[in-house]
Amino acid sequence: MEVRGFALVTGAASGIGKACATAFIKEGAAGVALVDINETALQTARAEIENLIANMEPRAEASGSKGMPRRQPLVATYVLDVTDEIQVQRVIEEAAANFGRLDYVVNAAGVASVGLCGVASIPTEDWKRVLDINLDGTLHVLRSAARVMLEQSGPKRGSIVNIASILGVRSMSNSAAYTTSKHAVVGLTRSAAIDYAKERIRINAICPGYTDTPLLKKNAHLHERVAGAAAEIPMGRLGQPEEIADGVLFLAGGRSSYVTGTTLMLDGGYTAK
Repeated sequence: MEVRGFALVTGAASGIGKACATAFIKEGAAGVALVDINETALQTARAEIENLIANMEPRAEASGSKGMPRRQPLVATYVLDVTDEIQVQRVIEEAAANFGRLDYVVNAAGVASVGLCGVASIPTEDWKRVLDINLDGTLHVLRSAARVMLEQSGPKRGSIVNIASILGVRSMSNSAAYTTSKHAVVGLTRSAAIDYAKERIRINAICPGYTDTPLLKKNAHLHERVAGAAAEIPMGRLGQPEEIADGVLFLAGGRSSYVTGTTLMLDGGYTAK
């Protein structure tokens, strides 16, 4: 599942985003831009990836390059609030200029609701926070990435993968803000994919099931819910961020060259029931 070219990943300081950034490097990307709002965690993630690069075996170039080792992958970091559309545009353009192009963009920045409650009790500020980050943030990055990719040449202008959720195709009690945001991400993905299919830009979504991430661990109300839900997963366990990253790289890379507008379920069989 080797990928070539340059990637940008939001939410890259931890969890699924960090696993995606790491996977791009492991699978041969020429460079990756790590994007997150948490500067301290972002620098930690960068140090871990640079340590990985330092200990990787050199890969040979493709045929026609006389088997010469490839250059070391480039790593860049950008502190970014994805709800700020002007800042998003600047970072996307800067990353594309620094790398020369952007081949893959992964929208992994996201948050959960502060607590679990019915619609009648949702605080307006929490509703807006979840929608601002999960939906508007995804739109800002997707839109800016599409603008850059439309200016790129080649048979494949670029590939964008949005991280949705099983709650983008299902619903659950006391989770209206998060469920609404992820349903909207699925709809946005499908619509944008149709918009740009003829422009050689592929846009897809991943719908992770219950995954063992820091987001889950630091939200006690989610941890309690997942503890009960884990028993309902046909495969009998939570997913790991690296398993979600495998799905992301499949949709991002050339092995899925005829796939756009789809949502890939990575949930241990949960939604198959």
